[in-house]
Amino acid sequence: MSSLKKLLISQGYIDHNIRVASKSGHIVTKASINGHKGRFIIDTGASATCVNQAMYKEFQLETEFMERQIGTASGSLRPRISHKNTLELGDWNDEDVTLLSMDMTYINNALKTEGMRSIQGLLGADFLIASKAVIDYKGKKIYLKM
Repeated sequence: MSSLKKLLISQGYIDHNIRVASKSGHIVTKASINGHKGRFIIDTGASATCVNQAMYKEFQLETEFMERQIGTASGSLRPRISHKNTLELGDWNDEDVTLLSMDMTYINNALKTEGMRSIQGLLGADFLIASKAVIDYKGKKIYLKM
């Protein structure tokens, strides 16, 4: 066991597998929202965790429009917001997650041109901070504090 893994496990972290896409460098993982699985990019540059608006029924999201617009890589938009959701990555979970719901056609089209499969959402800085995440790129793991 690597010393990083030993240290983090001894401090109450769990590990979860990630994949670093060879073409784009995106960090991809599987997660569940409200018990429904999906593929997510761990986006260290995104401030909020978001799901594809087209998937809101599958993820059982109760959404309402936000009062303000937000900036995205493709411009600005007025997303929908959903409170009190469950997010799971392997053995780690949070049962009080706020998610933004927005059109991810732009993102998925860009991924498609890179030869990647589509994603159902992005795990942003809010998730990374709440889970006290540590990303081990070489070991292809993300460590999350229980």
